[in-house]
Amino acid sequence: MTTRRRVVAAVLAGAVTSLVPLAAQSTPARDTVRLDNGSEVRGRVLRVDAKVVVVRVGSVDRTIRRDQVQSFTSVASHHRELMARWRDTATTDATALLALATTAEQQDLPHEAKLLRWYAVLLRPEDAAIHAALGNREQGGRFRVEIDGKWVPFADADALGEDFDDAWKLRSEHFTIRCAAGLRTGLDTLMELEALYWRFHDLFGPSLQLLELVEPIDVRLYRTRKQMPNVSNNVGAYFSRSEPALFTCVENGRPCALVHEATHGLLYHFFVRAAKARGDLPGWLDEGWAEYIDGLAQARVPGKPTFLERSTKPGHLQTLAAARQQDDLYGVHRLLNFKSSDFGASSHQDTKYAQAWALFRYLFEHPDDALRAQFVDYLQQAAAGKGQASSFRRIFARQERQLETEPWQ
Repeated sequence: MTTRRRVVAAVLAGAVTSLVPLAAQSTPARDTVRLDNGSEVRGRVLRVDAKVVVVRVGSVDRTIRRDQVQSFTSVASHHRELMARWRDTATTDATALLALATTAEQQDLPHEAKLLRWYAVLLRPEDAAIHAALGNREQGGRFRVEIDGKWVPFADADALGEDFDDAWKLRSEHFTIRCAAGLRTGLDTLMELEALYWRFHDLFGPSLQLLELVEPIDVRLYRTRKQMPNVSNNVGAYFSRSEPALFTCVENGRPCALVHEATHGLLYHFFVRAAKARGDLPGWLDEGWAEYIDGLAQARVPGKPTFLERSTKPGHLQTLAAARQQDDLYGVHRLLNFKSSDFGASSHQDTKYAQAWALFRYLFEHPDDALRAQFVDYLQQAAAGKGQASSFRRIFARQERQLETEPWQ
């Protein structure tokens, strides 16, 4: 859960139809859009749908009508395809991993190419060619890697993570990580986060017109809770908006609350950081959204999560059943007005999280197309910084009575 596990911050040549300056950093041109008049636009493709292609050129976003686009290449589409191939690539097959690394390199995905070579060198630790491709050195008959400016034996690098300053530093297209829990854990964590990134786009990209993230989300993975900066004795993970960064540690062989906290990171980067004027999401929505995604993710194979069609949280269902029996559920009005700090309070904490998850699930998965469309309308309002309780009540005025009971069943 987030606030009990995180810090709350106190944390084109006639074809262009619009030019919209954004409060965004300048982005390197890695993509090309070819127009039907023969001209090209170089930049970064951020969104593609049936009507438009959105391209960032420098720090300005350009919207181009799709019927004026002859073709385009984009890092985002190549990355999505690469992640699909990754799911079918055995992590025990060094040859296949190296082939996929070559593909990544050819498609301007250098971070993924390097990650795949790290996977391969774990299988072939004495392979000089892989070490050379990774930029490692051979000295005194041993291969050495650079950790925090020091060249250390590859075989000893994981052990150095006892000091977080000597943790592995790795990068994927949308995330960076400092991992004190070993190279393989860092690799698997990045691949899981990238899979989450695309699942989030699949679910919400079309309706919320999500743009490709061009600034990586920072992740800090500690080998134990004791090593992690102490927020509270019962905090195993949190997303700090003041950094901004995701802090987590390994518990029971996995990064604690990774999907939940990474969802907070995605929400923050999509709706707050990338467009600073929009404001924060309401507390119930921020937590309910993160719990909803967490209930979809299944991590049976490290580095290769799968996602359910419907969010499942057995613990929340038990909490809701007990609260109903004791007549101890919060009313929707109260839930809508909870702030982030309310989810950190010890009083009825489990019930707050369970109800936030249940309300999100009820509205997003409801069989009634009209009700789901209303919820999408609300999400669009919230993404624009207008997710107040008054907006929710206006949109769902006709369902006020059913929302007091049906989501908790």
